[in-house]
Amino acid sequence: MRYRWRRDCLKARVRAAIVGGLITLFCNLAAPATAVAGVFRCPDGAGGVLFQQVPCAQGEEIKLDVRTTKWVKSPLTRSRHQRSASSKTASRQHDALARAAQDARKQKLACWKAQQRVERIEAELRHGYKPARGERLHRQLREQSDYLREFCR
Repeated sequence: MRYRWRRDCLKARVRAAIVGGLITLFCNLAAPATAVAGVFRCPDGAGGVLFQQVPCAQGEEIKLDVRTTKWVKSPLTRSRHQRSASSKTASRQHDALARAAQDARKQKLACWKAQQRVERIEAELRHGYKPARGERLHRQLREQSDYLREFCR
């Protein structure tokens, strides 16, 4: 008895869904095929133009024909070859900028390291040294200072 009741209930739900779908389909078919929504052209405060569906005080209604079925090619549409060429150019430009940024980071790091070496050499010169070591330290200090003057700000 219980099994029968569930089966009947399921049948009733399926029938209701089918009837509801048919009613929805009928209502959509009975509605006019070309529903034109009102579009209003209204001036905005900055001297521009706004298009909206709500009427405005100084606006004018524009009638739109939405029954057009013909496809129009946009003048901005580019061929596949042109798109791939422009994307390759953009990719090359992006790669060049990335390489330039990486080179700038490397140069900045090299300048920082040269400055650190200069500071270490100066610290060693202040603490005292043997004569042979002093000549090498002065030479290294000149080299690092020249590098900083030439390649770093």
